[in-house]
Amino acid sequence: MDPEFDDVVAVEDLMALERRYAAELQQGAPSRQCRFEYGWGLVRSRYREDTARGVALLSELLPETPAEEQRDVLFYLALGCYRLKVTQVTRVSPQEYERALEHLERLLVAEPQNAQVQRLRSRVRSRLRRDGLVGAAIVGGVVMGVAGLVGVAIARARQ
Repeated sequence: MDPEFDDVVAVEDLMALERRYAAELQQGAPSRQCRFEYGWGLVRSRYREDTARGVALLSELLPETPAEEQRDVLFYLALGCYRLKVTQVTRVSPQEYERALEHLERLLVAEPQNAQVQRLRSRVRSRLRRDGLVGAAIVGGVVMGVAGLVGVAIARARQ
């Protein structure tokens, strides 16, 4: 576990962000800053559903964020995609990791020496390789199992 990428927001802090978001929502439209902070909190939640909501909120926010302010939105979008994949039960589809890498590559175009982004990219790539091997092993095991059952059925049919 890496505290830089795996830490979770305190429940009280997330609830405070949610109350602020709800209050601004009742008054009309929440400010960009409020939506970012709430999305940031959701992405760092221990619950997958919250993380998914945070990714959705930050994804909506990205197009309306000025280019010079997109760095944090992109980083937390990448982190959210990474965390969604890490908490998934099935590890066959690398889609979330690929989305995380897309966001990180956009960041590295603007900030090629950003060590934090490079570390997260390295971690995502490592997980993608590892999960790819795990996924291949699962598929291979299923194929072997089916082949074994077919072999047993053929052997019984010949008797």
